[in-house]
Formats: sequence, structure tokens, C-alpha cells
Amino acid sequence: MDAAEVKEIYNRQVKTKLGGDYEHRRWFSNDLKKAGYEMTRRVVEWHCLEKIELLEDCLELGSGAGTWTKLFLEKCPDAKFDLVDISGEMLDQAKENLGSYQNIRYFEADFLDFKPDKQYDLFFSSRALEYVPDKKRAVLKIAGLLRSGGRGFIITKTPKYLRARVFGRKIPRLHQGQIAPRKLKQLLSEAGFKNIAIYPATMSFPLFKSPKLNRLLFKVFYKHGLNFLSQFFSESYCVKFEK
Repeated sequence: MDAAEVKEIYNRQVKTKLGGDYEHRRWFSNDLKKAGYEMTRRVVEWHCLEKIELLEDCLELGSGAGTWTKLFLEKCPDAKFDLVDISGEMLDQAKENLGSYQNIRYFEADFLDFKPDKQYDLFFSSRALEYVPDKKRAVLKIAGLLRSGGRGFIITKTPKYLRARVFGRKIPRLHQGQIAPRKLKQLLSEAGFKNIAIYPATMSFPLFKSPKLNRLLFKVFYKHGLNFLSQFFSESYCVKFEK
């Protein structure tokens, strides 16, 4: 699916299906989604924010409603954030949620066409990379946007295409751009990144929509590198890297 289609879908859904309140509908409208929020928040805190004392220039791809931007600004309120999202409707939600912060710039753009006026100390993205059609170009773009010594942290969907075929489930075109952890690590390495580490992020027990089981799996696996077993249960994974 190309960028224009992704933009159209999210602009439409924010106003209709999501009722103009993406953050609540996405993360807090039921117990299963709340568990997903808690897991995502914890991996950001443990694997990314725990190691950060000071932030200056930061770039976030696919900021949505600014849900995760707030975590960084709560710890480093003086950090300057550039938020890039292909959906103007999403950015409007972010502006509303982050209105108390003055050090944020908002860019409605296709990431591959984004042309900033500076480089960054941190690149962050949660659940947006799967919608960028050319992953190799995206990774090379990130490499060009980060300063030497800069860090990146990406959360993205774990592909479950084989499982879907086994259970006869059809994957919508919007969700057919997911990238396997091994392939993403390869692209990051080829782009010159170092200290690449991959961990499970949100966890999901197959066939059972149970927040309790998902939280239990998360507690067992989230501090440890992604392996065959944790990848089987992971609904999304995170990767951190340095330039």
C-alpha cells in the first residue's frame, strides 16, 4: 500500500471510526487495549528512557496523538521534538494533547520525502514503520537524520502471516507491510548502525484475548532479547540501535 492510501485511511478513520479521539479508542477503550498500552509504555521506559538523562533534538515518526511523545517530555521537558505524521488529522490530535509544550514542531509529510533543517540525537517511532513501503530507504533515511552517536528506538508489528494463513484469516492491505525482526536488523546493520538489540514489546496469547495472559507473558519476556519463543508470542517488537 502506498503512502497516499495510508494517509487517506487514517485521515478518514480518525474522524469516523475512531470518533475524533484516537488515543482513547486505540489504547484505553477496553482492558485488552489498556494492557497493550501498559506493555508499550513499559518497554519504552525500560529499554529507552532508563538510559536517557538529557535530550536535545528528537524526531518521532508516526506520532499519532502524541501518546508516547508525552513520556519523553515528562522526563526531558526541555527536549525539542519534531513530529512527522502522514495524517493531518492525527497531528491535530497531537497538537491538542501536547498543547502545553512549546518545544514541538509538527510536520504533515511522507517520511521518505521529509526534509528537516537539522539532524537529531534521537529517532523514535511506534507502530509506523510497517506503513512505510520502502523499508530500506526508511532505514537509510534514519541514518542520515541522526547525528554521530545518536540513538534510535523503533516499535513495530511482528509479522504473523503464516499463522494467519493457517487459521484462514485474510490480512488487510493496510497491514501487509510488516517487517520481520531479522530483516530489520539486517537493514540497520547495512546502514552502519551498531549495538542493535531487539526485544519483545507487546505480547499476545494465540486464540485467547486475555489481558491477564498477555501481561503474564510480557513480564516473563520483555527484559530479554527476542528469541524463537518470545517472537511466537510477540504482537510487536522493539529495536534499539546507535549510530
